[in-house]
Formats: sequence, C-alpha cells, structure tokens
Amino acid sequence: MFDSSQLAAYLKRVGIRAPRRPTLHALRRIHRAHIDAIPYENLDIQLGRPIRLDADALYDKLVERGRGGYCYEHNGVLAHALEAMGFDVRRVLGGVARETEGDGNWWNHMPLVVRFAGGDEYLADAGIGTGFRDPLPIRNGSYRVGPFNFGIWSLGDHEWRCSIDPRVANLTFDFTLDRREAAEFEAKCTELSTAPDSPFVKTLTVQNPGETDIWVLRARTLTVYDPKQPEGKTARVIADSADFAAVLRGRFNLTLADAEIQTLWTKAAEQHERRLADDAAAKQAPV
Repeated sequence: MFDSSQLAAYLKRVGIRAPRRPTLHALRRIHRAHIDAIPYENLDIQLGRPIRLDADALYDKLVERGRGGYCYEHNGVLAHALEAMGFDVRRVLGGVARETEGDGNWWNHMPLVVRFAGGDEYLADAGIGTGFRDPLPIRNGSYRVGPFNFGIWSLGDHEWRCSIDPRVANLTFDFTLDRREAAEFEAKCTELSTAPDSPFVKTLTVQNPGETDIWVLRARTLTVYDPKQPEGKTARVIADSADFAAVLRGRFNLTLADAEIQTLWTKAAEQHERRLADDAAAKQAPV
C-alpha cells in the first residue's frame, strides 16, 4: 500500500480529500475522481518501454509523472490507494473476452473487489477504458451509470461476468472473488505488453469514460460515444501531429514530451494506414 506521503500525492492527483471513513459513498467518490483524472492508455507499450507493477513504479508513472496506464497499472494504483485509506480491497483474477475467446484469456485483467461491513461486495475497476465510473454491486442485475448500462451476473462456481454497454463495446469480462497478488499478473502483463500480436502492441489506444460520454482514441481515430448523438457517437480522424498533441494533452490530460508525441504520432499514422489497407483488401477478397 502507499505510504502517507504517496497517498497525499495520489489524492492531489485525482483532486479530492481523504475520506473520513472507508464507506461506499467514499469509494464512489474516489472511483469517479480516479477515472476522471487518469486516462486509460498504452503509450509506454507503444514507445517500447517495460511495464512494471511494483508500487513505486506505479506511483512514479501514474501519480508523479502525470501519465495513465492500462488495467494492471490503473487498478494497481487504485488498490494501493484504497488500502492506505482503510478499505478492505483485494485484487482478483479477471479475463476480458473470456466469453468469446476462452479460458486462455484468464489473467489478462486484474479487477478489484471491495468488501464492506455486513458482507456487501463491490466491483471497482478503473482499468476498463470503456467501463463504469461508479463501482458496481456484485449481485445479478443491470446497472445504469450516467447514460450507460452495465450488467453483472453469476456464472456459478464462484465466477462472475460483467458486460459493457453494447452501444460502446461488444465486450464482457469475467472475474472470480478470491484474493490474488499483483506478482501473479506479471507474466501475462509482460506478454500483453511485448508480444507482436498483442492488441496493446498493435494499436495505440487512449480511453476515458466521462460523466456523459466515453472518449476513445485508436491510432488516428477519435470516437466519442454519446447516447444523445443521432447515431450514438461521433468520430473523426486526427489531422496532424499538432492535433494529436492537443488531444493527448488536452482532453486526456497526459504529460508527454514533444519527442514522445512525435514518436507516438508516427506510430499512430502507420497503424491508421495499415488498417485502411487491411479494410480495402477485405473488400476486394472474394466472398
């Protein structure tokens, strides 16, 4: 867990004061503040940098250096902060897209479960870039968070499934309730951050669920999911490196050097052209 000075810096980073008691109301406030302040992103992976899951490395990157991260990093930081504030929190086994891709997807996600007096448990997860801003009760049901809908239901055998609003992503993830240690996720984290066929390696991604919409940048395409829009979303292609820098530093509130921005822009442009070529080839392929 974070020490007192690290916790103070974390609270400053997310813009709130420490709660007096570890209550459900306090958890909601922390969860929202964390997601609002720290975007989901895989930019270090795109830059070829190793991802570390120890507390000091997570603190340095997401708190001190004004960066975001992907699931292990986000939920790692959130867990260390919640522990320091007195919450009963545990890291648990998760599997994004296990429903469609099978058991090999276990360990590709590390959700958090927070337990309160009386036995009520809540799913806390800042590591799904198109996910929920409020923690969800771990019981069968559909839950509305802002304008979006999320579901949780039991699969039996102590396994649960969470669904993301299908208007945003056709995505579910499974999780169990047993406590796990952060070190148990390191091998899968290394694989996902370095394997050439990993989606985190193949596509630059920055995401952030807002109060009324969800922003998603993939390579050069910026999509804003907003149920108030006629088609439920708007999308545009980032024009140039200046536009790219403005989006990363502005809407996504990321601290990045000019040289990093330029390297990332080159990557994003290459990925965009590759996707266009793949789409064109798919259209020309015989049915």
